[in-house]
Amino acid sequence: MNRPHHMRRPVVPGPGRSVTDVRRSTVPARIRLRLQEEHGNALVEFVVLSAALLIPTLYLVLTLGSVQAAAFAADTIARDAARIHATESDPDRAEARAGRHMEMVLEDHGLPVTDVVQLSCSEDPCATPGGIVTARVRISVPVPGLGPILGETGPVAVGASHSVPVDQYRADL
Repeated sequence: MNRPHHMRRPVVPGPGRSVTDVRRSTVPARIRLRLQEEHGNALVEFVVLSAALLIPTLYLVLTLGSVQAAAFAADTIARDAARIHATESDPDRAEARAGRHMEMVLEDHGLPVTDVVQLSCSEDPCATPGGIVTARVRISVPVPGLGPILGETGPVAVGASHSVPVDQYRADL
């Protein structure tokens, strides 16, 4: 008769027997034998499955970190390059400042230093009052561990664009 768990009688060992002996006798010998044969395999399976799942997960995290760093760098470079060219009246100084800033941001984010900015201006020179300066940035993201196979540029590229209006009433100093 199958009784609900709360109505079952407690296991009481007889004289000279322990609770473990009584419970062991209720498990069929065939199952006990099979469980004894599996001794230690769970640890091996755990280690193999952990490695099989951990390595791809770690690789994915590293790749997503690289992509996120490149996205932050692209946004920063686009915004600041457009601002520098919109506020600096000397085009050569603006180019030098924007170049130094781009190199610094790329180094800070652990990316290869290359020319990633494409600048366009509605007026010539860029800082002409009333004009608009637009900076477009495209950064190829290196994939961790696959650099020698894919080359320095990876299969993923991130970009950003920023436009800044030049103050119409600015005074050239």
